Amino acid sequence: MTREQLLTRFNLLTPAPDPVLPAQARPAAVLLPLLDGEQGLELVLTRRSRQLRQHPGQVSFPGGRVDDTDASLWHTALRESQEEIGLDPTLCRPLGRLPAQHTVSGFALTPFIGLIEGRPHFVLNPQEVDEVFQVPLAYALDLRRHHLFTLRRQGRLHTVCFIPWQGIWIWGITAAVIHQFALQIAR
Repeated sequence: MTREQLLTRFNLLTPAPDPVLPAQARPAAVLLPLLDGEQGLELVLTRRSRQLRQHPGQVSFPGGRVDDTDASLWHTALRESQEEIGLDPTLCRPLGRLPAQHTVSGFALTPFIGLIEGRPHFVLNPQEVDEVFQVPLAYALDLRRHHLFTLRRQGRLHTVCFIPWQGIWIWGITAAVIHQFALQIAR
């Protein structure tokens, strides 16, 4: 998928509304960084440090909880991306945002889509990130590659999405956000 194809599809759609989230959910934001690659747009993902207490080793987007100094959720996503992978915020142009999602760890997570200009040099914060890698956006958004499983947890049914990529399983909230993005632009 090219930048022009994505912009056309995304800009022609009415944004999906935010769901009603629990009042006690803590605000957080992530960035879905998109780069121009040889085969079109690529989605930048990270693998969380195995030293972290929460979700060690899982595939994720750069991002995190809101700080008191953040002017907005967009600023949170940019600040966290700079802290985690060294992404210069001036290289990132906002495309839009997806509806917030409630995470099992109690966050109201707002995903932002950002188009990255040029070829950034990523500098990983080893305390937070073990690896950064890219997945072709067309692959990530291909609903045929999304495996949905429903399970019962604490008396409620939950659907969990899994997306395979070169021996890696993208799952949890990261796969849920990708799935939401795919559904959004497929409408």
